Amino acid sequence: MVSELPSAFKVRGEGPSTQEGIILRAEPRFWLTRSGILAGVAIPVSARASELNLIPDAAVVATNVALFLLLIYPVNRILVQPLLRVLDEREARTAGALAQSRQLGEAARATRVDLEARLSEARARAQARRSAVLGEGELEERAVLEAAREAASAVVDSVRQSVETQLAEARKDLQTDARSLAREAATRILGRAL
Repeated sequence: MVSELPSAFKVRGEGPSTQEGIILRAEPRFWLTRSGILAGVAIPVSARASELNLIPDAAVVATNVALFLLLIYPVNRILVQPLLRVLDEREARTAGALAQSRQLGEAARATRVDLEARLSEARARAQARRSAVLGEGELEERAVLEAAREAASAVVDSVRQSVETQLAEARKDLQTDARSLAREAATRILGRAL
């Protein structure tokens, strides 16, 4: 099957991409050259130096002007006006998109400025609240410490009084015991009661 094809359409190459009977690539080397030579010989040369005419034929000019005038309205209506309309619409969409992007950019900037102002205000309020809470905490801490100090002082005073009372009782008891022990010791040493 491949051998029946002209040489320009035969499969070239070997390997997995080449299959017998399938045209992978057509090489137009001979038929293109032949058709170029044939066209060059078949087309007669219409302008020769001796036949060169600089004055146009009035009938040809009149025909061209009439064709131009006849075709200007349909061509304008069918091609030019729709093309201009499409170009105007594209320009309007582009200008509209640019204006919209500018507006969106300005709105984004305004929103950013507003958000930054609100954030600064919120930070200031938070800082003020934090300072107030810290001040209140310090006042409460001082009050609690003062109350604890007073309670501790009261406890120390009561313990001191209790200790002093117990010490006084213990001295009194010791004096009494010391006298009784001294009498008993004297009675034993002397051997008689005093």
